[in-house]
Amino acid sequence: MKPLLIALAIVAIACAPAPHAGDEIAVVEESAVIVWDAATKTEHFIRRAIFHGKGRDFGFLVPTPTAPTLAEVDDGIFEKLEERTRPEVVHVTKKRVDFTPFLLMYGMRSDGMTTGAAAPVEVLSSQKVAGYDAVVLAATDAVALQKWLADHGYASTPDLVEWLDAYVQRQWKITAFKVDAARTSAVKMSFATDRPFFPYREPASQRRLASEKPQNRALRIWFLGNERVTATIGENTFWPGILRRSDPLPAGLRADVARIANVAVPKRMTAFIDQSSIRPGMDELYFGHAAVQSNFVEPPRVVEHVDTTHIPLDLVALGIIVIAVAWWLIRRA
Repeated sequence: MKPLLIALAIVAIACAPAPHAGDEIAVVEESAVIVWDAATKTEHFIRRAIFHGKGRDFGFLVPTPTAPTLAEVDDGIFEKLEERTRPEVVHVTKKRVDFTPFLLMYGMRSDGMTTGAAAPVEVLSSQKVAGYDAVVLAATDAVALQKWLADHGYASTPDLVEWLDAYVQRQWKITAFKVDAARTSAVKMSFATDRPFFPYREPASQRRLASEKPQNRALRIWFLGNERVTATIGENTFWPGILRRSDPLPAGLRADVARIANVAVPKRMTAFIDQSSIRPGMDELYFGHAAVQSNFVEPPRVVEHVDTTHIPLDLVALGIIVIAVAWWLIRRA
């Protein structure tokens, strides 16, 4: 395969990066839109990620309880929801008088200037979508699944086998993506599930890489459903995600999101951000009814602008001296 240098490459989905042996790929930023149809128990999962690292062409794996259908989605869905979530910015101007002497002001600068699977592995479907080769797999044995992935150019590390086994035991499906084009788009995965979730579990190597090379890492999630939700890791483990906003989407925005995602969009948006550099990714992130159903909007961010009037103290003193001398001379005359 032709070598490919990956450096903050924007791609769509990444739960477990699967690079070649010896290559390291880290997930540094992720965004996900989850549209939950409670009536049919269907989740529409749209996600993009930013990877950091060097390696040849690489793949990544996404687990789901049932076989998903895949479709390309315009990345604009993330921008529209981020614009809705971003807190209002209030600009405040304050007056200030600066008595810095003129001689000290001179020269100063402003601070602001500056298909042949083994028996325990079944290929359920394969397609090209949004710049990826995507294969949906079902397996009854994690080692056999790992061998299939290795035979098809994916990773073959011991910790990936451990990661896969957690899903094989639950009979979940694994969708294997591989970059197939210079440009990629977001991908929507639609599947049946009893509970809406985000695939939060990570291989041990991802957590090790994050601990050895700490860096800012952000996960943004927009959950679109009929009510305000909260989230836990597994059944009841605390998740360090922060609530950003929860309220009904305006009709116009709902229509825009529905058009982009090609699904019916519920009325309520709940947005979270997780900035953990090392995630406690030992299980999936499950969403459920929040005890508090009132709207939540982050308070406005106040940006202060200082309107400074410069009155140099040395010039003021000089003016007083000149006036005093003039008054003295007038008195003598």
